[in-house]
Amino acid sequence: MKKGWLFSLLGIFLCLILLGGVTINSIYRVQRHGRLINYTGIVRGASQKLVKMELNDIHGDDLIVYIDDIVNSLCTGRGAYDLPLPDDADYLDELHQTKEAWEQLKQQIYAVRTSRNDQNVKHQLLQDSEDFFQTTNDMVFAAESFTEQHAKRLMLLDIIMFLSVLALWVFIFITNIRKILRLETTNRQLKDTAGRDTLTKAYTFEYFITRAEQLMKSNTKFKYALFYVDFSDFKYINDVFGYANGDNLLKHYAALLIKDKEHDELVGRINADNFIILRHYNSRAELTKRQSAVDAAIRDYMRSHLDRQALSICCGICCLEDVDEKLNLNELLNRANFARKMVKNGHELNNYCFYDESIRQHLLEEKSIESGMEEALSSRQFEVFYQPKVCMRTAEIAGSEALVRWRTQKGTLLMPDQFIPVFEKNRTIPQLDQYVFESVCVWLRKLLDEGKPVLPVSINVSRLQFCNMDFVETYAGIKKRYAIPDGLLEIEFTESVMFDNWERLTSIVDQLHSCGFACSIDDFGKGYSSLGMFKNLNVDVLKIDALFFHNLETEEKDRLLVESIIQLVRQFGVKTVAEGIETREQIEILKHMRCDYIQGYVYYKPMPQKEYEKLLLQLFPLCAQEAVTVCPV
Repeated sequence: MKKGWLFSLLGIFLCLILLGGVTINSIYRVQRHGRLINYTGIVRGASQKLVKMELNDIHGDDLIVYIDDIVNSLCTGRGAYDLPLPDDADYLDELHQTKEAWEQLKQQIYAVRTSRNDQNVKHQLLQDSEDFFQTTNDMVFAAESFTEQHAKRLMLLDIIMFLSVLALWVFIFITNIRKILRLETTNRQLKDTAGRDTLTKAYTFEYFITRAEQLMKSNTKFKYALFYVDFSDFKYINDVFGYANGDNLLKHYAALLIKDKEHDELVGRINADNFIILRHYNSRAELTKRQSAVDAAIRDYMRSHLDRQALSICCGICCLEDVDEKLNLNELLNRANFARKMVKNGHELNNYCFYDESIRQHLLEEKSIESGMEEALSSRQFEVFYQPKVCMRTAEIAGSEALVRWRTQKGTLLMPDQFIPVFEKNRTIPQLDQYVFESVCVWLRKLLDEGKPVLPVSINVSRLQFCNMDFVETYAGIKKRYAIPDGLLEIEFTESVMFDNWERLTSIVDQLHSCGFACSIDDFGKGYSSLGMFKNLNVDVLKIDALFFHNLETEEKDRLLVESIIQLVRQFGVKTVAEGIETREQIEILKHMRCDYIQGYVYYKPMPQKEYEKLLLQLFPLCAQEAVTVCPV
């Protein structure tokens, strides 16, 4: 194909060169033919002058020679005047007549010279002169006609030349435009391919942002909405069914979203199971209808491919018309993501949440918390509260859990669920963890130095802190710095940490034990933990989540389940703590099940440090100079 275009272009160039040569030759010939007209006119004029001279008895021999030379040059195409001899019958015929007429005119001139003023001879010369004038005039017309024909041919050649050049330029222009368009198409395709996620073929986050900004800027007639979607239990699917099935789920879901996509809409994937979508709409109902159709299709896929596994989808939607502020696309996606979190955290009854003013207010509060975090840490605005744990056997306090509260500069007391998620989002939660841990160590050291009663304290550790490679070394260093005796500090890990990284947790528990820490699993029952894990996990305490106790008084199955958990982990030497206990009936049931500790409002709410310290002094007034251990955790 390329060679064909090349040969065509070469052929056009050769034709143009040939046309150019012919045109130049034609111009040259027209120019020379113009000389014929000029010199024929000279002959005509000179002959008239010659006749006048002869009639006045003035001999014009020089003029005769001059006319002879021109006529001979016209007839032969040679001579000093370099006149052409055209191959034109009409012109040659007129030239022949002119030659004869000139010869006759010369004879008559000589006759006048010898006739001695014979009026008849002079009259004949005058008549021959008029005939010669007419003959040369006809010759001029013939030359003009011939030259005009050549000029027309030249004009035709010029037109052909112009059209050829124009055609060539059009050809080159079209060829280049086609090449440019092909290159642009290829470039777009390459950009599109490079901007797609290799697994799902959805756009990458960066390319999605770029394309979405272009679309929203160029399509102002549309109302646009941004979606932020994920699966609430995707990690479970990966762990239970394998990563290959998890990947297939993502690919199938992306394919469904792309199939649903209309013109000037986009589908992207941030990471894992987090998808983002740009859709235009006429009504909000249209948005949820389309998304629910896609979600219904992926649930059908789950039922047919993954052992009828249920799939919960969380979707946050931010309609641009609902946002009064001038925000970039990242900030708009953050609002859609915030709406998604409202679904994931149980604040919405269905799977879809539109970003609105109430969420905006929540977001502003979050921003306020975020902006004040660093100062709050440095100015020690965070306070440690303590919620006692009661030994079921003795009904006495056996220890406590350290819980954090934020007392703002305005005096407002913020609860953990108001600021902990913000710390986790900004990955600053390890700083808060360490702050609480060191605050507990400082307080314990103070009690020990003052000879006041001291009981074990459990401190929560976030997932990010758990993933910190220096976690054990840092905490052990703080414990050593304040000389806290072994057995007084207990580290609580969430159940999700146990499920996420079993091998690392096992190693960390062993390291903490060697440094004198006790270890516990918090919120057991919220996730997917298996009791079988405890045979290989050397933890000291299992804290059973409050959700197990909501119907403990009325549901026999709940009682059987809780009792089974308590009895099983007891076989592994693990003590149990029942969290969130609120009634005396629950206490009696748990006592019968031989649960070790109770933590809940039925006994004590979380209390400030001074209040808890005062409580210990009231309960253990005789325990000065040494730490007390009542039913140790």
